Amino acid sequence: MMSLIKRGVAAYDRWCEKMGLVPENRRCCAPVRYDSDDPRHPTNKGKLGSRTVKGKPDAD
Repeated sequence: MMSLIKRGVAAYDRWCEKMGLVPENRRCCAPVRYDSDDPRHPTNKGKLGSRTVKGKPDAD
């Protein structure tokens, strides 16, 4: 049963890519939430590669 679901999701993903429906091409006005360590997060714009949480750098 799980393999059937996985095949269905994979087929849907291929169809979306074929139709150009990928996150980079989205044309939706719905808000998108990103994790705070994601470079696409509004607080991380221009800080590619940095990992911050609420303005505090992570200790590695």
